[in-house]
Amino acid sequence: MNPIELYQSFYCIYRERNLTKAGKILGLSQPALSLHLQSLERHRKEVLFRRTSRDLIPTDAAKRLYVQIAGPIEELERMEGQLKPKENIRRLRIGSAKEIFLEKFLPKLSASGESFHVQYGHPPELLDALTKKEIDLVITNQKLNVPGIMLEELYNEKFVFVASKSISSDANFPFRGQTKPKLDFLKTWMENQHWFVYSEDFAIVRRFWKVNFDSRPKLKKYSVLPNLHDIRTALEFGSGVSVLPKYLLGTKSPLYSNEKDCLGFENQLYLVSREEDVDFLEEKFRTFHHWMNG
Repeated sequence: MNPIELYQSFYCIYRERNLTKAGKILGLSQPALSLHLQSLERHRKEVLFRRTSRDLIPTDAAKRLYVQIAGPIEELERMEGQLKPKENIRRLRIGSAKEIFLEKFLPKLSASGESFHVQYGHPPELLDALTKKEIDLVITNQKLNVPGIMLEELYNEKFVFVASKSISSDANFPFRGQTKPKLDFLKTWMENQHWFVYSEDFAIVRRFWKVNFDSRPKLKKYSVLPNLHDIRTALEFGSGVSVLPKYLLGTKSPLYSNEKDCLGFENQLYLVSREEDVDFLEEKFRTFHHWMNG
């Protein structure tokens, strides 16, 4: 028998002075605990308790032993209590594009005191992580029809045309006057600008171009920055144009934006989760909706 178990049993017996009470604490029967005590006495070759009709009276040998082991056992109990997982607490695991999470969720989620873990990425990899139960919910613009997956509409992103200050202050800037520029002129002007785009396939710009010119963009000069925050920074410090969500512009942005002469477009965002987690996430969904639309 493991001597450590014997010392743990002795520690509890010494404190309770009763085999029945000590057995309830340790989850052992009285005969089993009595066997532990006998084994320890044989191991140490000394009597540890004198038995009375009601209690156990520790001998001097038991008192000396208790002084030796009480500290280490209590320290182990303290550490075990700290290391034991808290079963009631479940950390919320969220998958999202970095930009929308940083701008719209992180400030309020941090202030809420909620425990959370965030994984940034593109929709396909995040949805794959969701199905593998590596995360609990995904904020995405992709609407999927997958068995066992539930989605709710969350927020409409509004994307608009933006230009750096050096572009908007140029004498040839097409939006300087009161008259709306002709479509062909505007298209040619835009094709000749330096664009900051999210990807080589012009994903965001392509939708803007379709809405305004009903064609595909043929950009002559562009730089690729796969992060909308980086595109905003490039426009603030450099010279160029792009299409960005309005939530990135705020109220004091130095960038020029136009929704009147250039049509923007909306991008529907969804909260996606597993159907089996609906009870756990129901309150979270309501909170997220309030943060985004309240």
